[in-house]
Amino acid sequence: MSLLIVPSTHIDYAWNEDGASSLAESCTVDEITPDQLKMILSRGERNLVQIKTGDAIGWGVYRIDQLPNLRVLHITNLVAHNASFEDFFKDMKSIAKTYGCSSIRCSCSSIHARLYKMKCGFTSVYETIEVKI
Repeated sequence: MSLLIVPSTHIDYAWNEDGASSLAESCTVDEITPDQLKMILSRGERNLVQIKTGDAIGWGVYRIDQLPNLRVLHITNLVAHNASFEDFFKDMKSIAKTYGCSSIRCSCSSIHARLYKMKCGFTSVYETIEVKI
């Protein structure tokens, strides 16, 4: 598996030519649309990473959060069909260390959270719940 961080100057090419548009699957329209995600990536507010495993190509999005007491690499989107998250996560730890992060967080559904807890050692920080008004 190899990871390639895509510079914000090359988001349009990655989105239209390399298949990063598959990240649309990870967008919940209530929070962010695929077009909004592409714009945020192009402005450098989040980072795009290409995941290659054999012939399979996946995509991930992360941001760096500087919190008052720690620096966190936060994975916000991930689409990696036929690639194991565990392998991706090992390489993400190296990227997080490069940014000076002491923690990695992930936004995901409760089903994915259970899997990431089992496979990668994630623990719950807090739970986000919502009521529509």
